[in-house]
Amino acid sequence: MRLKTKVAFLVSCSLLILFVSCKPSKKSDNKAFSTEETLAELDGLLSRLHQIDNTDCKNLDEIVTINERMRRIVENVRTNERFEGLIKSFDKTVHQISFIFSGDKQFAVFSWQTKMDCLGNSIKNIALYKYEDKVKASSLYGNPMVYHRIKSNKQDKNKTLYILEGSYLTEKDLNDLVQSGYKITNGYLAESQIPETEQAYVDNTSL
Repeated sequence: MRLKTKVAFLVSCSLLILFVSCKPSKKSDNKAFSTEETLAELDGLLSRLHQIDNTDCKNLDEIVTINERMRRIVENVRTNERFEGLIKSFDKTVHQISFIFSGDKQFAVFSWQTKMDCLGNSIKNIALYKYEDKVKASSLYGNPMVYHRIKSNKQDKNKTLYILEGSYLTEKDLNDLVQSGYKITNGYLAESQIPETEQAYVDNTSL
């Protein structure tokens, strides 16, 4: 009887140690995330993507795989610390990936050319935005374009209208800028109509 008790005790201790050691640590997870390495990895994948020949839908499997990796990297930015770290680390004169953010630093968009033209997805846009104590990710649908600037206007204490300015070309063409509006409602990103007389925008970059 005493032997059985000792065995049960040892098994319980082993399971407890295993559970504690396997339980993910929030601190170690945040420490392992590096904004510089994240941006460098995105740039590296984008460079590989640009080198692949996609004529007549060649190498589509590899192209899709790289795009999926880039998507997962962006969507892994789930905390305010990671989000703010990307904003601080990003340098548009150094990095190849397109990353813009609003003046209030609550909303940002990654854009890149996917080379999946034959699938009708030539450009990928993923928005990151703060909601409560988390960061959420959402694909931007509609006509794909490369976004160059975000303007923001706080309409009341709980609602901010974000106006994205972009173009269907990779280069910034002032004559080709298209605007689209977005609001965050109950944690979800939704398109919003832009008032014709909207004024007093705040933006973080200049064209």
